[in-house]
Amino acid sequence: MASSSNDYLTLSTYTAILHRQLQRDMNQLLIKDKLPVNITEMYLMVLILESQPISQRRAATTLAVDEGLMTRMVKHLKEIKLINKISSYKDKRVKELTLTKDGEKLLESALSKFDRWWEDFTPDLAGHDINDLGRELFEISKIVLAQRHNMPLNNSRVEES
Repeated sequence: MASSSNDYLTLSTYTAILHRQLQRDMNQLLIKDKLPVNITEMYLMVLILESQPISQRRAATTLAVDEGLMTRMVKHLKEIKLINKISSYKDKRVKELTLTKDGEKLLESALSKFDRWWEDFTPDLAGHDINDLGRELFEISKIVLAQRHNMPLNNSRVEES
């Protein structure tokens, strides 16, 4: 049975609301704890961790940020020694990103704050299977990236059912 356009609007609206709430709260927590990254940089670091190495261009496309913002984020994360940026051995024009040990440590700390944010809602989410929802959103994301950017999405954190 085909979904109506209202179903897609509902999915998009509530995904955006959830994301914006998380983004606002996480940025406040990161500032409060004096961590030198924002949530978008944290998303980049997670993407790098899951895809090491990943090209700077592919990271920009996956996160849907423009090349200018990606360049600024990479510059900032390199300056504070959280990521490395090197030329690909296959094509020197392609810049690949990897996390440093300090980047891995900072990400672990930042992700613990992320986990605590979600833990506040755990009792109210008892009737929902977050793993199933995550798998479904991952599959939808794969389709969008493949069709819009001819790019597969790989993620080792999504468990196969």
